[in-house]
Amino acid sequence: MRQRRHRKDGWWTAGLRAVDVGRQLRLVPFWQPRTPDSNRKELIIDPGPSFGAGDHPTTVMALELLEEAMERFKGEGVAPSLLDVGTGTGVLALAGKALGSCFTVALDPDPAAAFTARRNFRLNGWGTDGAGDNGPCLFVGGIEAVGGCFDLVLANLVAPVLMRLLQPLTTRAKRRLVLSGIAEPMADQTFAAYRGAGFRIDTRLSRQGWNAALFVTEAH
Repeated sequence: MRQRRHRKDGWWTAGLRAVDVGRQLRLVPFWQPRTPDSNRKELIIDPGPSFGAGDHPTTVMALELLEEAMERFKGEGVAPSLLDVGTGTGVLALAGKALGSCFTVALDPDPAAAFTARRNFRLNGWGTDGAGDNGPCLFVGGIEAVGGCFDLVLANLVAPVLMRLLQPLTTRAKRRLVLSGIAEPMADQTFAAYRGAGFRIDTRLSRQGWNAALFVTEAH
């Protein structure tokens, strides 16, 4: 989820630091050194002036559920295709690649977000066309910009947007779906709508007034 960083002493980077997420990931602001002997998968993030460094509760929960979903796929012997809707900094798409996703697509209708995501892909050694380096594909646009189905779909968006995108998100999610960015007052309504679309909640998280869930299709 996007978050506005106010300038402090003239620098929008003030107060940002590396953060460990889940069992495997570490998000490192690009101006901080990496840890060569770290046993975590380090993702270098330039938050840009408007998008945050991945430490917001909604992003942390989405990353934790992504990690859980990827562990399930690994246990099934599957390297899943992945779609990140509303990618922002691109952190979820980057984490998916670090954890073993294959064909990975990141979408955002905001050109500023796409610019930030493109920079972060390059900071982590990936291009943005998904071709020569097998990195994430990046598109400026909404979910209508891609067709077909993906093994795993991620959407860290506010609840009203998730409700509006229910049909395209569930249509494109072939096996698993991670939703985050859901404020407490709309959590039950949002989750009930997705259950009604043929998904069941596998794991639900709640933190600081925000909610997230890993869904699986009823067929699985």
